[in-house]
Amino acid sequence: MKILFVVSGIGYGDATREHSNILALKKKYPKAQIMVAGYDNSYKYFKDKYPTIRIRGYKLPGKSMKINVWSFAFRNMFLPFFWFVGTLKVRLHAFNFIPDVIVSDFEPVGLSLAKVLGKKCIVVFGFDPLLYKEYAKTHAVNYKMKFEAVYFEKLYDEADLVLIPTFKAKKEKHLLYTYIDPVLHQQPESLPSETVLMKQLHLKKSPFLVMLAGSEFGTKLAKNVCTMAHKFPGESFIIFGGDLDIFLPKNVKYIKFTPDFLKYLKVCKGIMTLAGQKTLTEALVYRKPILCFPIQDHVEQVLNAYALEDILYVSHDSSVKGVEKAFTEFLQDLSLYQRKVKARALIAQGSEEFVRLLGITLEK
Repeated sequence: MKILFVVSGIGYGDATREHSNILALKKKYPKAQIMVAGYDNSYKYFKDKYPTIRIRGYKLPGKSMKINVWSFAFRNMFLPFFWFVGTLKVRLHAFNFIPDVIVSDFEPVGLSLAKVLGKKCIVVFGFDPLLYKEYAKTHAVNYKMKFEAVYFEKLYDEADLVLIPTFKAKKEKHLLYTYIDPVLHQQPESLPSETVLMKQLHLKKSPFLVMLAGSEFGTKLAKNVCTMAHKFPGESFIIFGGDLDIFLPKNVKYIKFTPDFLKYLKVCKGIMTLAGQKTLTEALVYRKPILCFPIQDHVEQVLNAYALEDILYVSHDSSVKGVEKAFTEFLQDLSLYQRKVKARALIAQGSEEFVRLLGITLEK
């Protein structure tokens, strides 16, 4: 069995999710041969783990908490040409690796390559068209989100199988989409106790984590956390992700990337994050209170926050005053959000479901 994974490199969420799927796949099919095609963060993440080839991918400009659609269009106006070149490049690099199936997120090169090779393509991505329609009934949806939703649905239409990790407790059945549990790399019980981890990580007190992921969108959030952190001298903060070059107060630490993030998550008091599905999944499974700042006009993140708004503190104001206000209220009601997260009892076995459905697809 030969499988090619085409992975977005905008952040690390898609890469870590697909790594979990690959590990589950190799567990069931030890002889399966894996190749990855990625760019930017996904290429860096996989290049020392599996045979990995570099492709051209999306560029999302800006360091604010809002997507600029026009800037995105300008930066990516020639991308269709590079998708074609990328398809050829994948074939040239992998001429001795003709996959039996291609697994992609929202990278069109995966779909185009599948058509060139006459192979099936499985898309695994968090955008839920049905949840979007539900959201649009009661919320204003601007042209940016409409554009993104149409784009993702068009990609879904080209796939042979669409797997959507969902936060819904009861997964719906649908003719076009298949819903699976969220994907998690490592369960909390597989890690040492919190006491042991505190010593390993050299922590004197449980921190609040600030997860920015691998993109630059959280830079504004990080700067504003640093600006207001001195007002909470009794708390400590650890910022993960992004590419920061900013002043850090005494009670703030910055770690760009670490494979030990889940160890920090297990011992933390709570987490401040964007609304990427991977980090939200990890925080929910590890039963940690969540203060969430979804990227404005990012349809998947807006929907993730919407799906969990009854158990998270969701803020759409990432200004200094907005972050300070949100964190103050979050801190005051920390035990409440702790109880809500525990009551949700999220199960994250999406990788096992992915492997089962991939096997069914190959048999057809």
